[in-house]
Amino acid sequence: MKLRLPNLRTWRQWPLLLAAVAISATTLTSEATAARRPVADAVDFATAGAQLRSHAQRYHHLAKKWQPLEPGASLRPGQRASRVAHLRILLRKYGDYTGQPGPLQISGGDPKRFDAGLQLAVESYQRRHGLAVTGYADKPTLIALARSPAELARQMELNASRWDKMPPTPGKRYILVNIPDFRLQLVENRKVSLAMKTVVGKSSKRTPAMSTKVTSVVFNPTWTVPRSILLTDLLPKARNNPEAMHKRGYRVVKYGTNSTTPISDAGIKSAAKGKATLRQIAGPGNTLGRVKFIMPNKQSIYLHDTQAQSLFEQRHRAFSHGCIRLQQPEELAYALLEHQGWDRTRIAQVTTGDESFAIKVDDPPPLFITYFTAWVDPDGQVQFRPDIYHLDEH
Repeated sequence: MKLRLPNLRTWRQWPLLLAAVAISATTLTSEATAARRPVADAVDFATAGAQLRSHAQRYHHLAKKWQPLEPGASLRPGQRASRVAHLRILLRKYGDYTGQPGPLQISGGDPKRFDAGLQLAVESYQRRHGLAVTGYADKPTLIALARSPAELARQMELNASRWDKMPPTPGKRYILVNIPDFRLQLVENRKVSLAMKTVVGKSSKRTPAMSTKVTSVVFNPTWTVPRSILLTDLLPKARNNPEAMHKRGYRVVKYGTNSTTPISDAGIKSAAKGKATLRQIAGPGNTLGRVKFIMPNKQSIYLHDTQAQSLFEQRHRAFSHGCIRLQQPEELAYALLEHQGWDRTRIAQVTTGDESFAIKVDDPPPLFITYFTAWVDPDGQVQFRPDIYHLDEH
């Protein structure tokens, strides 16, 4: 938030300044409180597997009398058709359809009419399956509905086994990233105190599951390009247009040194031979953005900011080379460092320059990067997500 100060020409206008400061402080406090307000209860690691198995048994029972929806076009509110009646039956069995909205339940309605109650049920089903919430049975929703309860039960049982491998007591404060859900959660005292969208690795550059800790926050990071990205992406660009790469902040750095030189034919040849790589200097155009989070791991994976904010508007967000991009990295930095004297104003100040420096996180929280395509949320509803890496097929 930017504070606009009045043009103070006389001492009589000083009350305007004091009022503006007071309003600003109140607004900042409100924004901070809203950002850290608990979102929901967190999933209980100790009982997650058992809960999934219980729902899987119910789905196995549903499979005995399950009849798929007849193939056809999308079904929309206001439409009347026999497939609408069948859709209502399916969503009632799954627990999404609970009747008509409002305090008074109207009986004797037309079951073949796509009414408001069915629209709410479709929206509930879409949310639970990670689909775009359109309110009508579009093509992706019909494809999801074509999966039998038995298939969904197997998916739940597979994920139950994954949950069983999680520590039953992860700690008072930890970070959970679920790759297929494209989300990060900061959990404190069993409450989700911060949640945000993520961008994860694409299928050819998968983000690995791991358990580690967030040990440091780096403001205004530099980016030393991994060799795989160097060879396939950036070296060809450097050969074709070295001036453009220089303007974007890329320099040549020899392995084993910390000194950089401008991009040149000799530097490109050295990088191609494996003796050097490219490094992007800190600043507003850096690929990693303004904040990077360090966590020890052999795959050189980290959490970071991104310049490509438009990607967070996508529902399917598997675009990276393996690292995890965050929608609100400054908020996570604040949450991790606030007990060390860092407030949002201080973080905003340090991320406006181009000096790169790291801050160690006191009592670093555990970080779990996971792959769950099914879980039971705190409201008792089963959540499903697409198997983006096809790991459920093995």
